[in-house]
Amino acid sequence: MELNQAFKTHPQVVCTDVGGKEAVLLHLDTKKYYSLNQTGLRIWQMLGEGKTPADIVDQLQAEFDVTPERARESVISLMNELITEKLLKPV
Repeated sequence: MELNQAFKTHPQVVCTDVGGKEAVLLHLDTKKYYSLNQTGLRIWQMLGEGKTPADIVDQLQAEFDVTPERARESVISLMNELITEKLLKPV
């Protein structure tokens, strides 16, 4: 995965924010549910806004006061899982 690459969330995935601290994703085609913590929810939201992984890493550092390495690790890890589960795809 390239950090400057664009990605698109799957149109058949519905996200339900649970009080701003977590979220549940439902893939309408597969009927599978996924849960996201607060950081995962924020990453998902930024992906939906069309931000690149590099943009998301920068924003996470500002919002959560984490190191660049930790932010990059979190973004790459979650995005790889989302791609594997067909919730996200490269544009």
